[in-house]
Amino acid sequence: MKRRLKKIIGGIAFTIALYIWGISAGTAEASEIKEISGESIFSEEDLVFFEEASAALQDILDEKDVMALVYLADRYPLRKEPDDESEVIVQLAGGQQVQIRDVVITQEMESWVQVNCSVKGQEYIGYVNRQNLACSDEVFLAWETEYGMNPAMYQMMLMTATVSDGDNLAEPEKKIYEDIELFPESYRASLYALKEKHPNWVFVKMNTELDWNKVVTEELKNGRSLVHGSHVTAMKEGLYGQNWYYASEEALKYYLDPRNRLTEDRIFQFEQLTYNESYHTEAALQRFLDNTFMKGKIPDTVMTYAFGITAIGKEYDVSPFHLASRVYQEQGDGTSPLISGTYPGYEGYYNYYNIGATGSTDEEVITNGLKYAKKQNWNSHYYSLHFGAEVIAANYIAKGQDTLYLQKFDVDSSDGELYWHQYMQNIGAPDSEGTNIKRLYESAGALDNTFVFKIPVYENMPQMPCEKPVTSNRVVLDVPDGYNDLQIYMDGIPATAELKNGYYVALAQNDQVKTAVMYQYNENKVPIGMAVWELSYDGSGYLTKEVEGLRDILSYHGFSIRITGRSGIRYISSVSQETKGLLTSRGIEGYTLKEYGTLILPKTILGDKQLTLSTDKVAKGLSYGMDENGQLVDKVLAQVDSRDRFASVLVGLPVAQYKTDFVFRSYAILTKNGDDIVVYGVQNARSIYVLAQQVIAAGMYPEGSNPDLFLKQLISDADAYDAENNS
Repeated sequence: MKRRLKKIIGGIAFTIALYIWGISAGTAEASEIKEISGESIFSEEDLVFFEEASAALQDILDEKDVMALVYLADRYPLRKEPDDESEVIVQLAGGQQVQIRDVVITQEMESWVQVNCSVKGQEYIGYVNRQNLACSDEVFLAWETEYGMNPAMYQMMLMTATVSDGDNLAEPEKKIYEDIELFPESYRASLYALKEKHPNWVFVKMNTELDWNKVVTEELKNGRSLVHGSHVTAMKEGLYGQNWYYASEEALKYYLDPRNRLTEDRIFQFEQLTYNESYHTEAALQRFLDNTFMKGKIPDTVMTYAFGITAIGKEYDVSPFHLASRVYQEQGDGTSPLISGTYPGYEGYYNYYNIGATGSTDEEVITNGLKYAKKQNWNSHYYSLHFGAEVIAANYIAKGQDTLYLQKFDVDSSDGELYWHQYMQNIGAPDSEGTNIKRLYESAGALDNTFVFKIPVYENMPQMPCEKPVTSNRVVLDVPDGYNDLQIYMDGIPATAELKNGYYVALAQNDQVKTAVMYQYNENKVPIGMAVWELSYDGSGYLTKEVEGLRDILSYHGFSIRITGRSGIRYISSVSQETKGLLTSRGIEGYTLKEYGTLILPKTILGDKQLTLSTDKVAKGLSYGMDENGQLVDKVLAQVDSRDRFASVLVGLPVAQYKTDFVFRSYAILTKNGDDIVVYGVQNARSIYVLAQQVIAAGMYPEGSNPDLFLKQLISDADAYDAENNS
């Protein structure tokens, strides 16, 4: 059969079943497939040939694992037998990783591949039509070519090659690529641009079947996604440890969105990380390593890093370019204690890939990484490189996390789990490692090889690719113990915060805010504490710093009714005597006291807004500061528990306003470097009518006493006024 099927076209050997497909020489049209029934179309010679091909394939599979991806389908049925009508074992998602076990040719001249795979932790064995598998393994592809075990592909190539009547052809239309058309519209322009430049590249849609917003939420949990301190403030959301920050939601979305990585430099984070001898060469790897600490020999061996890593990659069927880039990503200039062999308590142990090296401090990262190395007995540089690669191959690549992207973002459920099984926390690692790998292929002259890129697609993705955050009005607060209210007041204006990774995150109204305040409440919702942060905008986002010396600068002590002299509502606040003394002498962290007092406004005018110094028609009761005559005012109502209490009294209210709610709020103006900032206490509202009722109900005055009679008369007058004017 091999002899009868050989056909040379354009210098390339294609194995085609010409007598089955009925193709006439020099034409591109296929006649109907010949009807075959009742007996096999294969001769004894054919069967011997198939046995020879099968034996050759098994020799390959005995030497290495050959992996492929489900291709050209969002969902594909794994079948019990090599037949489209056979029983379906399980549905495979597009992009599902499978391991090739065998290949058969049916009497219809279709190639079917027996594969095993894992779906949500369950192992399956079945058949997939070869047309629905993408594979970049050069050895397997060479075997297919030699034995003609992919007839459909060769038939398509033959038909394309024989269309040569160019003089009579119309202007050719733009090529349509089936692999790209399966992707959403927002992916296609970038993929077509890559395909036009590199026609041999294959793009596999990985149908994650995961909701985009759910993935974003999960990837922001528990420190799964971090950015380095060198990033702009807009990308950071609270310190994780040792110059690593929790990634902001905007930063996470930018790096998670595969559409932002569809360029020649970044696409290799989606490459299958398998070994291919023709372009994973020692020479190409050496050129890359010449600019790193790995340019020479592996310590205590006679082999170079390039030779050793290439050999390790071949042994475990893992790209040595990937292994070298991973070491460079993790170890930088090579001076890390993780590979020094001299760290106290772990002398003679090495961890090149930083496996198990987790923690929020350098010490934790180093100790945990070396503890893992000691447990594995990686007591030489070579052992660490060799057996660390085995961990990567077995625990990540073989489990479906077979790209750089998937090693960071665990959105493959082959093992039955999602999100937590990631190699690194750094959201930028796939970009930097992928760029290094691209440079390696470029230096090897291999960019036009057949690469298979497995690119995730999510449900409910934004219509356009997520942009890289440049600026943000997000404010991130590390709050003291005992503070748990989600209302944050920035320059007196409230914003609802979210609790993320132990930080309170809220959005400021603009980029001009100077302060943030958070109140502490007791079980009765009475404010008992106040924390103050200094805010500064660095052009990208807000930097925050709690000014601990200003904690509890203003306190709330409630309302009372003034029943002597001119009666009215009294609102009582206080300031710490120590804080006040420091602010009026040497200052606190550069702040000095300019004034403090109380703001007042009828609620009918204020509405649902917050009371601030800039509010229209606001009245101000000055308790400390310079009056209009330039004289210092320092009114102290009482000194209690080392605090100066001050008050503002609203007097002379007409009966028409007895039931009117008046809003009160304490404030303090502080000065630093010639600039004023204002911090505000809690805002409260009360009417003199309601206050009188509360005082009577509390039994504060004996029944029949003058104060008791005064309060009851106030209530009676208010009710009479209402009755008269609302009748």
